[in-house]
Amino acid sequence: MLYEHRWLRHETPSWSELDNIFPEVENCSWSFCDEFAENIKGYSMSEGDILEFGVACMGTITNLAEFHPTRKVFGIDHFKGLEETNQPTPEYAGWYPGAFALGDPNHSGMQCTLEELLDRVKSYDNVNIIVEDIHDLKDPTEYGIAKVSAVHIDVDIYEPTVSALNFLDKCEWDKIYMRFDDWHGHEPDYDNHERLACREWLTKNNYKYELMENGLAGMMVVFR
Repeated sequence: MLYEHRWLRHETPSWSELDNIFPEVENCSWSFCDEFAENIKGYSMSEGDILEFGVACMGTITNLAEFHPTRKVFGIDHFKGLEETNQPTPEYAGWYPGAFALGDPNHSGMQCTLEELLDRVKSYDNVNIIVEDIHDLKDPTEYGIAKVSAVHIDVDIYEPTVSALNFLDKCEWDKIYMRFDDWHGHEPDYDNHERLACREWLTKNNYKYELMENGLAGMMVVFR
């Protein structure tokens, strides 16, 4: 069961009744990260590793680890913050180069060293943090990643989303449950980022999918 949280049009500076990237999906509800973690089993993802792209201050990955203590949970981040995107971005998004990096003065959770940040997950035996640029990732087997059941993508902008999805093509999976943290469904100001990268990926690979949530966050199941 998904928890419904309505992403209301008055809560966002841009709004379109028809989503420009996924016009076939009318549902604009969205769920929180902890609900994504809880719902993984609900979508018959009974086994398999969990990946997170964009770990930042470790809040989501610890939640995933607690809900699924018998699964391996892999977090991928270089902790240098956002790169400069070539895509148009609304000024109010706060997606400046270096945002969410270690030491970013605008984000209190990142006021620490990498060692201190990694200490936050030391008590979770099932968590594996891969400190690497998303564009330079090696074969999944080199990190011990086996069959994947669920993926959380929280990299905000277009380019790293493309690389995260391309990495998934190298992973083993038949059906995968996905959450995009900065999806911004029905928001034209964000049409060129996570939603666009996902649409291009689905089309390129001819993957079948069910998009359940198309609001601030996006949730879908993808079938190979």
